[in-house]
Amino acid sequence: MARNGADPQTRILEAARAEFAAYGLAGARIDRIAKTASASKERLYAYYSDKKHLFLEVLELNLREFSSDAVLTDHDVPAFAGALFDHAMQHGDHLRMIDWARLETDGTWLPALEVMLGYRDEQVRRIRLAQAAGRVDASWEPAQLMTLVFGVASAWVHEPGVVLTNGGGSDSVAIAARRANVIRAVERLIAPSAPPVIN
Repeated sequence: MARNGADPQTRILEAARAEFAAYGLAGARIDRIAKTASASKERLYAYYSDKKHLFLEVLELNLREFSSDAVLTDHDVPAFAGALFDHAMQHGDHLRMIDWARLETDGTWLPALEVMLGYRDEQVRRIRLAQAAGRVDASWEPAQLMTLVFGVASAWVHEPGVVLTNGGGSDSVAIAARRANVIRAVERLIAPSAPPVIN
């Protein structure tokens, strides 16, 4: 539900975020978005030329929030994985929007795609710095490692057994245990290889 007191465009964007995350581009309805936002369809179309334009605006907004929320700092890749896990738990709608965009658009998501690629490239650069500092196994190709870290951090959001049995929800104890396992898995993944023993 859109915030009371927010300006009409903000209310429309917030309503659209919920609508698109739930129904995707094809299933979303402009009349539902306008009603939830307490705005007219005419007002909505004054801001956004069509439904796809609004969808891409929401996608870009989500990606900008994500890219400022989970950032690799201090060469600490396990902590980065924990931040990615936290974001996935708190903003499952962001991941659903990415899935919908992959399924329902032709890949021309600019500028949303530019946001994501810029974010990815920056984290890859930081992984290289962590490797140079001896915090990450230097044998990993940084972009490949980045993909693996994302996969580990988002595993419970996409694991069919969890999603189908309880919609991905769980109690705080289970979530804390999953987060700890994400961090432990990434710690093992990046651990620098021991030098060979020379007799």
